Amino acid sequence: MHLNYIILFMNDFLTILKKDLFLLIDKMISDNIINSSFKKFSISIDYLSKSKQGDVSSNIYILIKKNLIDTQFDLNKFIKENLENISYIQKIEIAKVGFVNIFLKNELISSQIKELFKNKDFFGNNNSGLGKKINVEFVSANPTGPIHIAHLRGAVMGDVLSSILSCTGYQVTKEYYVNDAGSQIDILGKSLLKRYYQLFDKDIKISEDEYPGLYLIDLAKKIKENDKDKWLKFDKNKTAEYFKNYAVTELMKLIENDLKSININFNKFTYESAIVKNKLIDKLFSLLNKKKLLYEGYLEKPEGDDNKDWKPRKQLIFKSTNYYDEKDRALKKTDGEWTYFANDAAYHYDKFLRKYSLLINIWGADHIGYINRMKSIVEVFSEKKDFLDVRICQIVRLLKDKKVLKMSKREGNFITLNDLLKFVDYNSIRYFMVSSKNETPMDFDIDKVVSKNKDNPVFYCQYAYARASSVINKSKKYEEFKNLDKLINNFDPSTLSIYEWNLIIKILSWPYLLFQISESKQPHKLTNYLEELSSNFHSFWNMGKDNDTLRLFDLNNKNKTLTKLIWIESFRIVLKRAFNIIGIDAPESM
Repeated sequence: MHLNYIILFMNDFLTILKKDLFLLIDKMISDNIINSSFKKFSISIDYLSKSKQGDVSSNIYILIKKNLIDTQFDLNKFIKENLENISYIQKIEIAKVGFVNIFLKNELISSQIKELFKNKDFFGNNNSGLGKKINVEFVSANPTGPIHIAHLRGAVMGDVLSSILSCTGYQVTKEYYVNDAGSQIDILGKSLLKRYYQLFDKDIKISEDEYPGLYLIDLAKKIKENDKDKWLKFDKNKTAEYFKNYAVTELMKLIENDLKSININFNKFTYESAIVKNKLIDKLFSLLNKKKLLYEGYLEKPEGDDNKDWKPRKQLIFKSTNYYDEKDRALKKTDGEWTYFANDAAYHYDKFLRKYSLLINIWGADHIGYINRMKSIVEVFSEKKDFLDVRICQIVRLLKDKKVLKMSKREGNFITLNDLLKFVDYNSIRYFMVSSKNETPMDFDIDKVVSKNKDNPVFYCQYAYARASSVINKSKKYEEFKNLDKLINNFDPSTLSIYEWNLIIKILSWPYLLFQISESKQPHKLTNYLEELSSNFHSFWNMGKDNDTLRLFDLNNKNKTLTKLIWIESFRIVLKRAFNIIGIDAPESM
């Protein structure tokens, strides 16, 4: 995405600075100082790390030096003169290693604080997405049981990512794909029917490949209550169909309610059975056929298949090796039925027909091997290499008393979301599930997330908000501090300590950070930012206990106190914006 476009929608100081750095590069290229091949987008601005020496720092000097046409050119002098000539830059220092440390003027900070106050509820939002339609498909757990711990990471990531994209100008559809067709649903219906028979003292056992969960007993009891023994003597085929449909309908209600308990709602549910009924696979088949990407042939035995009676059989096959896949994939079984992959491909074709600019899928780690075949077939009908963006969520281990709680859905002893909510609240679940890179495994330690100390980051961040709120609420008792919006012009950066100045730089970095997270689609950067910001605030709060000049409230110096109140309110605004995106509470007191 070009910065010239972004600047139309963003006027935060970091975007403005980056634009000016790009203009400097353009000037150096036109003056034949550096090579025209210089990659401007490799310029970085460090605004968060502890290693930066200025208000912000950049690698621009290091990159320019590598691209100088005349190696004798006085780059230090040129960089210093040109950057210090920018109206909002106070001074620059070039470190020995080459990083440019940039110090900003008071006027810039004052103007940015005013912008924040003007747009409290939407501060940081931008229109860089240009209203493009994005489909985010996540959870999509098979309707064979309630939501459990293995689903939660992808569920929260999909929801938070959708919020981030919505804040940056995209039209987002949150979608759940319901796999209500195929053998696993037949097995589900059969398992429920057996539970129903057992209620009439029938000596029937659940076999190894069926679903033993107690939740099916509850459903069977509902059927018995409504229909009595009707299904004991009914047509077998109609009975099987009824129990299958009943199980899917009731379990989807359960899944929806489970997800709502942690504030996750979907815009659309798409059923595999509807995709099959609408014969979308036939339309996709015609498209693949025209492109000569289908053939009848034989595939090797799948890895991990222990069936000793397996034999090669002729199948209808998609040439996925023409794209990203390591082997071609079957679309139709020997009995004439479409494979799961075929139906899933038709579902993605359906999303393409709905005119989205991008499809994002949040999948569990067990689907990693499925990515290349799906990206291959999606590229066929979209004719775009990057139309499907798959994000993998690695496994979550649940810990209690320093022990791993083991789960097996097939054995019926998996830990459900409702089980987890008996120990922890939805704030902890939502926060922790996006607190680390989705590609790395994570431990969810129940003992840690219920603790009320700095080792629990969600508590630590919420406590920072509550502390800031206590100061603002106290200020409302005094007439001279009651309406900060009208007093914003009295904000005086000259009264700030270096600790406060650095905090404000981080607060005002929020719009740029939000844009970066939207571009990278990495929500964990949001919690990293919150923890850093909250830690700085708590540290400053504690300094005031020993240093009178750093106390947040000083009625003997009203101008200094007012300036503090304005940045503390700015801190609260940004924290609340971030909390809203993550989907957690912003408590006024704790």
